Amino acid sequence: MTLTCRNTQEVLHNGSRAALTANHSYPSARDTKDEPMIPDTAVFKQDDATLPAPAKRLPTVAECAIHLELLETLFVLRQRILRSEDIDKTVGTTPSRQTKTGHNGDTKTFKDTTLEARRQTKWSTFIEFSVVRFLDWRARLGRAQGKGVGFALPPLDIIMVWHTFLLNPLLFNKHCRSEELYELPLPWQAIHSCINNRDWSFTLPGEAGADSPSLFDLFSTWDSHLNGQSSGVKSKLKLSSMGEYLFGTTKLQRLARENLKTLSATNPIHEHAEMFLSVDANLARELKAAVLRQNSFIDKMHTHLWIRSPALEGTLIRCISRYSQFLLLMKRNPGKLMVPTLDIDLAWHTHQCAAIGYVQETKKRVGRFVNHDDSIGKGELDTGSGETRRLWRVLFGREYHICGCWDCEMLASEVERELTSRGGGDYGAEDSEGEMDVQAVDMQAVAKRVESNVRFYRAVEAARRKGAALPVMPSS
Repeated sequence: MTLTCRNTQEVLHNGSRAALTANHSYPSARDTKDEPMIPDTAVFKQDDATLPAPAKRLPTVAECAIHLELLETLFVLRQRILRSEDIDKTVGTTPSRQTKTGHNGDTKTFKDTTLEARRQTKWSTFIEFSVVRFLDWRARLGRAQGKGVGFALPPLDIIMVWHTFLLNPLLFNKHCRSEELYELPLPWQAIHSCINNRDWSFTLPGEAGADSPSLFDLFSTWDSHLNGQSSGVKSKLKLSSMGEYLFGTTKLQRLARENLKTLSATNPIHEHAEMFLSVDANLARELKAAVLRQNSFIDKMHTHLWIRSPALEGTLIRCISRYSQFLLLMKRNPGKLMVPTLDIDLAWHTHQCAAIGYVQETKKRVGRFVNHDDSIGKGELDTGSGETRRLWRVLFGREYHICGCWDCEMLASEVERELTSRGGGDYGAEDSEGEMDVQAVDMQAVAKRVESNVRFYRAVEAARRKGAALPVMPSS
């Protein structure tokens, strides 16, 4: 019955391509309370009891869903920084337009074709500040917990670096094994409570927000913190004149010694320069490079946009189940490079955010410490991916790579639902070919239901991006 599913997938793919350019008429929500809740809030409240055996201490559906929220929030943060004209002014990235006069005396101003490329440096500078803020927070965390002070969630830029640190287990273990941070998993529910998944903004609650200034806001208002200073000091402390900070270099030390003495100790520019002077420069460079490498995975998650998918819950259940199998594959093939698919990598990343919990569980399942190296080159990854696919098919008897589009994920979820409702077995039941047995399923009816759901979810997302009223599903 594998052919039946694949034929249905092809029909859905063709239908989706046509639907992208078609106009669909749905009634619009009259009030925000009438808008469809996408994603469904229930997905964030699930726990281990919803997972198929034997995944007992692997990531939960809720944790993976919140992880997707965090990744989309980080994607939007990067876009806000790259598009911000206020930060353009702060770092000196202004358009350089040329005006030329023609033979008839008419003039034409040409667009600055280098602006977008130059804007990319803003993200690099933002990451440098994020790294030193994280390292300062890490040091203060140890001191605070030693005094019995409770944990408080830090700002988004610090969470971004903390998240990246956890996704490099070897580096994290090397530097944090004897620290409180080693036993502190990423607090998913606290992060979820700060994210507005309508626009992917992040807001710390109450006093925490007041005590922890946003780095985005600091970048936007940098020059205002230099008011009252001489023109010479201003010119040297402007971000536009500093370039990259180059952690721990004498350039910054000299800059601080000569110019910071005129600023108040509570001035945020003074505070951040002091942070740069005190950090471990080598670790800071490694973390900056690691955060930059995460852009690729975040972009892929944004492209798939599973967090808005009609099959979100099913996608996450399957990715956790496949991750469990991936760990078994690692155990059976020591010494071989196992390359994850995108869905498995999501579960793997989420698991790594458990800190010491990840180390303990992978040692139990695989028999050894499992590192995650995201700096491996494309050639080695391609070779490893092919070998992983071969070994997966040998061990589990089914295809390794998946499409991952909304249509295919919704199709898989609907087939699973049909099989369960017909008493066709538990989740993941397979036939002799290693695929789900869909012989008893009316695939035409399933395909029609999938197409209808996906079309509606796409219409909602399109309206959301246009800033229009969200459509609602007409009552049947």
